[in-house]
Amino acid sequence: MRGPVLRGWAVILELLPEQVDGDPATLQLRNFGPDKQPFLKHFLQLDGLGIRDLCVHGDDLLILAGPTMDLDGPVTIYRWLGGAHPAEDGLVLSEALPIVGAVPFGQGADKGTDHAEGMCLFSADGWESPAALVVYDAAAPGRLGHGEGTVSADIFALP
Repeated sequence: MRGPVLRGWAVILELLPEQVDGDPATLQLRNFGPDKQPFLKHFLQLDGLGIRDLCVHGDDLLILAGPTMDLDGPVTIYRWLGGAHPAEDGLVLSEALPIVGAVPFGQGADKGTDHAEGMCLFSADGWESPAALVVYDAAAPGRLGHGEGTVSADIFALP
């Protein structure tokens, strides 16, 4: 959830929806986890940033973190070690969330632009490992016009 950020802690609610009687229009939450509850709560110490997107990378979870609202501010990609399959509710301290990289955001003449919104894994022929592809809302003018209807995104190497 992008917000709220509670006293500097971001929140992930883990849910497992399932179809009821095979009907794709009707979902219910499956009970799971150590106490068979319908959700797990994870509080992450992301320096006051909210979660803008998530991406599974092996056993880890990549987290695109930034402002909770449509504001200019720092954006960071974190790696939650083992976060793709957490066993239970809990607090995840910053020590367990190494920073993968800083993401550009609107500053100076580009203020109000380049709000990172989405992230996915990206790979090309000859690459040893995938990278993180980040796309933006309100793209800066320098990202536009590289061909009709095109917008540039950023690629970040994953350690």
